Amino acid sequence: MKIDITNQAGGVKAFLSGFSTEELEAKIEACQSGNCDCACDPALMQKIEGIELTTVEGGSMLSITGDVNADTLAPMMKECLFGEKQ
Repeated sequence: MKIDITNQAGGVKAFLSGFSTEELEAKIEACQSGNCDCACDPALMQKIEGIELTTVEGGSMLSITGDVNADTLAPMMKECLFGEKQ
């Protein structure tokens, strides 16, 4: 399982391997609705304008638009997906 997160214009892009698209979609929906079991920061979640998940060769690509950056999102995403503080 691997997560590579980089900044892009208007948000961040993350390549995730080792997770099924269905698993990621369930996590995203839970976090967006405020029902996640992660340590999501509600203030940060409000800065997210959109999330797009696509399946690509070797994993999934997650594009997050809004007033967010990779340095802030990476630790939260890793803790949520791996279940531990990074």
